[in-house]
Amino acid sequence: MTPHRFFILASAIGLGLLTAGCLAEDGVGPIDGVGLETLEGGDHGTNSLGTDDFHGHADMLWAAADLSLNDPENAALAALLADTGSRTLAYAIHCALPQGTVGPGGHVGWGHLETTTEWTTRGLTLSEKLDLFTCMIVNINPKEEPVQIRITGDSVTSNGISGFWQTSKYNIEEALWVARLSDTGEREYFVWPLDEIVLPCPNTYMSLLTRTCTSGDNPGDAIPDCNVEMRTSTDTDCTQNPVTKNWSCLGRPAIKTWLSSWTITAAPGCGDVP
Repeated sequence: MTPHRFFILASAIGLGLLTAGCLAEDGVGPIDGVGLETLEGGDHGTNSLGTDDFHGHADMLWAAADLSLNDPENAALAALLADTGSRTLAYAIHCALPQGTVGPGGHVGWGHLETTTEWTTRGLTLSEKLDLFTCMIVNINPKEEPVQIRITGDSVTSNGISGFWQTSKYNIEEALWVARLSDTGEREYFVWPLDEIVLPCPNTYMSLLTRTCTSGDNPGDAIPDCNVEMRTSTDTDCTQNPVTKNWSCLGRPAIKTWLSSWTITAAPGCGDVP
């Protein structure tokens, strides 16, 4: 296991901590027109999946993950492909498939996860599906505008990125994220905002809830049954691997998101980073 796996991606913060678009890369084109960008010494994509899009297609994606992406009997996948206004399948492939691998619909893998790479040949296990949905929830927001973040975790691939420069640039721990099934079998998402972002940005909890549960189609409206819960109980919910420095929360491998300190000081509602 490679210690502290991480991947640089452009995730949409949208409403909340950062002004929408304030970190968008010059020259990064439309998501499906570009596929994979290699910028700033590392690989990342322009991730900006709409909250309405994801939550509206989550059941379909969950069913599609039960079968191979190349299975002709995968009816849920066919339905996602037929919905040309949705980018949920595109983002699932970005998260799940190895960097540069072309999936159905011409969508390209960005190599975010190392646990889901066999989706082209078989359906995903329950654990792998939850890794996929954790990656998905990290990448949604109502405004669908990209902001660069870094992600780390035992399910995340290093994708060849390493070095002091990358870790020093994305140096503010934002949150831990986990997708899991409830006791009744419903998908639910848990987010633990971390002190490094909460201290300078007291609005963090509401910002992240807005980011994951607010409609972009009807601004200000909450999406029914988004099942995202903000928590403060990392001490009791989460444990850190002393070797990899990655986290597990509620029995699932967590994805940690990171931001750059200079973006925090410029964000509405945030003060100086301690």
